[in-house]
Amino acid sequence: MEINTTASSPTGIEDHSSHRDKAGESGQKKDAETLDIDAFAETVLEKVPFDTTLEKMDDSVTQSMITTASDKTKVVLYMGEGTSADELLIMTVNDESRMDPEIENVQQHLTDMQQSFQDYLPKEAKKIDDAVILQSGKYIVACVCSDKDTAGSVIREQLKGKK
Repeated sequence: MEINTTASSPTGIEDHSSHRDKAGESGQKKDAETLDIDAFAETVLEKVPFDTTLEKMDDSVTQSMITTASDKTKVVLYMGEGTSADELLIMTVNDESRMDPEIENVQQHLTDMQQSFQDYLPKEAKKIDDAVILQSGKYIVACVCSDKDTAGSVIREQLKGKK
């Protein structure tokens, strides 16, 4: 998976996706507010078409799958069944100086997933390769699904103005 970064966009949302899709970044800024992770996840799960039902993973499962640069980084992970790569990952980075290493950890997680799916489910590996990775304020969101455009639009809308 190619690692790309962008300069800050007008919405304050940085796209770290390898496919570099810029659609949906326009919009007006509003005062920054804290992201309600549960409401955010519920909205994404309702509006983004996933190929399977995603379930919230226990913290122990999440910690075993996602490496973080700081033990203060909170990670919430929603995954589908074992034959689906569909996933929603939300990181809250309390120390913004750790943002770059955390983005790299998300990208490494997706690379590892992509490699594990490559040989036996190449269609799923392609979805991982096209994953949406967005960062706004202290939040990093990665989404793996078949419809990266819808996922990117929904996530951008939900992240607008969040700090």
